[in-house]
Amino acid sequence: MSTKRPSIPAEVAAHVLSHFGRGGYPAGDWTEALISLIDRADMVNRAKLATTFPDYGDAVLLAKYDENGIAVLQAIAGIPAAKLRCLRCRDEDGPFTDEQLCEACDRPMPLDGVA
Repeated sequence: MSTKRPSIPAEVAAHVLSHFGRGGYPAGDWTEALISLIDRADMVNRAKLATTFPDYGDAVLLAKYDENGIAVLQAIAGIPAAKLRCLRCRDEDGPFTDEQLCEACDRPMPLDGVA
């Protein structure tokens, strides 16, 4: 028996992206329930599900816990990554804060002009 983790198929990546609202396309009822269970499970049960369904387990863990997981899944699924935009002004100029605001929106200039 091999201990090598399988690569994530494009269809699995698309299903998991859809579950997290980041593109892709929805899975069938049973598969969506499986993805939801892996997403909501505690660590012990998540490990059991990921062992039985390693491709979905890896994809969900990638989406939830990896900083670049969504972008990786989008690349696997063949979905072009969306450009990061400020949530307030919708501009693409960075750098961005953790709240997805550009620097100008994160620290706006007061109306009296004194910072």
